[in-house]
Amino acid sequence: MHLHFVYLLALLLLAATVHAAALQQRTLGRVAEIVLLYLLVGYCGIPMLAVSVWVLVSPERAAAGFGFGAARPLLDFFGWAYLGMSLLSLLALRYRGAFLVAPVVVWTVYLGGATLVHLQESHGRALEIFTSHGLIAVLLVGASIACGAWRVRT
Repeated sequence: MHLHFVYLLALLLLAATVHAAALQQRTLGRVAEIVLLYLLVGYCGIPMLAVSVWVLVSPERAAAGFGFGAARPLLDFFGWAYLGMSLLSLLALRYRGAFLVAPVVVWTVYLGGATLVHLQESHGRALEIFTSHGLIAVLLVGASIACGAWRVRT
């Protein structure tokens, strides 16, 4: 399942590159914001919204898909949390600026922690796991810093 997200990441980075290349005025801040928005909406937003709906509508099938048995109500909590996190990411398209810090923090903490959890049971899949989880966290933080989302607004 993680490999699908690696392909998604590659596709999103390609799309962000094409988008950035089409800009008339390319600045580091603008290109970084484009990359950040592609990651937030295309990786953390739309697909994770679908995951949250799957978990909430069909928790038994979702649990089997994730490779563990029924874990309710924990899986239900996960579904609701994912729903909120994905909606926060989608709102980044509308609000931008300092608002971008919120979904970056939420997803960086989650994906960083998920990387550590998965690596404990990686069974030779460390690169795939890092690419589908940890690298996203690194890219989110790096792009948010480069676009200036963390600057204090007065």
